[in-house]
Amino acid sequence: MEGVYGSVLFASKAEITNISLGGAAIQVDTNLKIGKEYNIRLEGKNKHIEIKGIAVWSVLSGSQKGPHGDVIPIYHAGIEFSDVLTNRTAELVDFIETHKVKGTEDRLRGLRFKIHMPEKATVDYSFGYRVKLISLSGMLIETMQIFKPEDRFPMEMALKSGSVIRFTGRVASCIEIAEKHPIHYDIGVEFKDMSDEDKMRLDEFILSISKKIS
Repeated sequence: MEGVYGSVLFASKAEITNISLGGAAIQVDTNLKIGKEYNIRLEGKNKHIEIKGIAVWSVLSGSQKGPHGDVIPIYHAGIEFSDVLTNRTAELVDFIETHKVKGTEDRLRGLRFKIHMPEKATVDYSFGYRVKLISLSGMLIETMQIFKPEDRFPMEMALKSGSVIRFTGRVASCIEIAEKHPIHYDIGVEFKDMSDEDKMRLDEFILSISKKIS
């Protein structure tokens, strides 16, 4: 199927090692792609901030056991903030002042501060996919990202009409595509939690491509 693409949206928990007006060092369970922009959300002490940043380095630093006995990799990464020259600057200064560990200097510019862990810190990112087959109940997609069966993610898909439909996707299957480099996967996805309006758009789209085939 040509020209139908979408993205899978992720939110990984993060720990902030240190932070400045220019960027932050973080610990996260995902290997961040160098040069890719991410959205970092920090919440704590009745304050929260969302700021965009570009990953400038990312290294595997260890692993830990997950809740089901699986091994979860741990990465340390460097983020360079990309939107601090906006009204985000004052918000970031306020957040750092509120959370920084006592005993550090008061001067912010050029310094990195260790901070008390926010109540919640996440890194939002997405992976693209190409639609290969589609029906009203689900689709087969191709992507470079591996998924586990029964995982559920917020997803969106851009139709040829220009409209975008949003839904939760349940991973039904994940199979590595043989002899393809870099590695790609065929992912079977079941549609969940799709609005009636988006179901109507999807129905119209499937009908339109069915007519072309017939």
